[in-house]
Parts: sequence; C-alpha cells; structure tokens
Amino acid sequence: MKKIDKDEKIFKLPPYTCEEVVGTLSQSQDWGISKNNIPSAWEVTKGKGSVVMVLDTGDTHHKDLEGAMDHERSLSTVPRSDKIDRQYHSTHCSGIIGARNNDFGVVGVAPECTIITVKVLGDDGSGSFNSIIKGLEYAVKVKPDVVSMSLGAPVGHSDVHRLIKELHDLNIPCICAAGNEGKNSQVGFPARYPECIAVAAHDKRRKTAGFSSSGQEVFISAPGVDIYSTYRENSYAKLSGTSMATPFIAGVIALLVAKHRIQEAEGKPNDCKTVDDIKEHLKKYAIDSGKLGRDDNFGFGYIDVSKLIREGSIIDPVKPPRRKKRNIFRKIGAWFRKIF
Repeated sequence: MKKIDKDEKIFKLPPYTCEEVVGTLSQSQDWGISKNNIPSAWEVTKGKGSVVMVLDTGDTHHKDLEGAMDHERSLSTVPRSDKIDRQYHSTHCSGIIGARNNDFGVVGVAPECTIITVKVLGDDGSGSFNSIIKGLEYAVKVKPDVVSMSLGAPVGHSDVHRLIKELHDLNIPCICAAGNEGKNSQVGFPARYPECIAVAAHDKRRKTAGFSSSGQEVFISAPGVDIYSTYRENSYAKLSGTSMATPFIAGVIALLVAKHRIQEAEGKPNDCKTVDDIKEHLKKYAIDSGKLGRDDNFGFGYIDVSKLIREGSIIDPVKPPRRKKRNIFRKIGAWFRKIF
C-alpha cells in the first residue's frame, strides 16, 4: 500500500447534493425532526448543558445559531487558514444539531446545546491527516460530550485511530458519516473504526438513500435526504448525504446526555456515562428497518427519539409486585364444585 504523507489532502467531505437555497421569515421543522418525534422529547430536555464538537469546515455566525456557537473555543487546524466556514458544510451540520428554537428559520435536534467547531477541512472541502489529528487532539483536550465528523477517507491512520480510542476511553462518542459511495461500497474511515458510531442515511419513506455506503460497521440510520438547515449568508438550504445524518445522531446523543444528567441530579441512576452505554441506548430504542435484525444498510435501525428520551434507560425500573385481585366468580365456582 502506498505510504500516505500526513500533510497530503486525503480527507474529503462525502459528496453531497444541494437542492435549493432559500431565505425564510417563519420557523419550520425539517421532516427528520417531526418524523422522529423530537418535539415530544423536548418536553424532557432540549440539550441544555451538553457540548457537541463539530470537526468540519469551520465556524459560522449564522443568525439562527446565535447563542449556540462557542466562538471562543472554535479554531482551525488547517495550515494558513482562519476558522471561518466558507464551504457552509459545517454551517449546515451545526444547524441540524442546534439551530435555535425561535420564530424564524429552522430548529435543530438539540436547540439548547453548545457547539464548538474545529476547521479540519479547508475552503476546498479537503484536509490532511495532520489537520484531522490536531482536531482530535483538541477534542481530547476540551472534552466535549459528543464529536461529530461528517468527513471521510479511503484509508485509515494509526494516529487518528489512537486518538479516537482515547476519546472512547474518555467516554466521548465519535459520530461519523458512513460515506456517500453507494450500497455496494465500503464504509469509509474513520467511521470504519469500531470505537465510532457509523451513521447511514435514509429518506422520508424510511428507505435507505441510494448514495449511502453500507457495511457491517453501520450502526444506525438517520434522516439524510433533502435536509433543510442553515447555510451561507444567513440563508437555508436542503442538502443530502450521510453528512446530514451524522449531526442528526450527534444531536440525539446531546439530548440523551442532557437527559441523564437531569436524571442524576434528581438522585436517579445515570446509566449513560460511557460510549458503550450510549450504544446500548441507541440499540434498545432503534426501530428495525430493512432486513430483519441488524443489517448493512440500516445498522440497528432508526431512532424514535421520543421513546429514547422519555423512556430510555438500560436499567429497567423494578416494578412493585402486583396485588392479587379477588375473583368473586372463581370463588363461587369453587364453592359450587365443593357442594356438587
């Protein structure tokens, strides 16, 4: 195998499509929000206190993300580049995660979470192993609750894997795009690493998107076709790709983390502290789709977020013993049998 120079631009955005760019005066919910019952989950938490780090194309000042972006901690690891997003891919992903619940634009999955962006891909949408490694090193330093990576490469790197393992050991899940190479292609890196949560994409009809990469590494599926979110110059756009499905799951995990912190503050068990705990919750509340059981297109299925947040616990509550009901008819029958 050809040796890859760590400065060679090998990481790229998975190819995605942009259907339209629009402005808006009133707020709308993307189909993924309503179809996955997220507004019901907001009755428990909107993600307040949870922090999502987005390793992508940079920082944004979109008006619908005011209060969401932690500009002070956002940075660039791309040589000779500032931290501003000029690709608007990171802007779109950030909106899916945490666009604010106001009276205009769109609303994200976790509209009260905090987002830190790290520019690891340049203005042309590509990046090197070095920039990804530095971004992951920063994640290890900052320790967000979730890392979202809508990017991919055809090969892996030992330092990237080492840092993802380190994040895993710190109980920080890395949510990664499976890739947009189609059903007959392999899942790309870093999604292929077992410590990551690889996300495939489906459409409104719960059908696997034709572009979504498949494989045994796919863990879960999320909305990834015609996803309406924040875009360039305070506009909004519909984009399609596993890039869009990935921040959706990152937002869901932000809700899950916030919910369990509330639960812990109330003196109840917090059974969602590790990456394995998070995976167990997703598996338990995944709705099977595609072939019966886990499959290479959907993984364990898609998430009913309302059930995950409102009921979700891998520790099932102990039910008190049921009192035996007095059955008068049974007693009468026994009395008759005794006499006759």
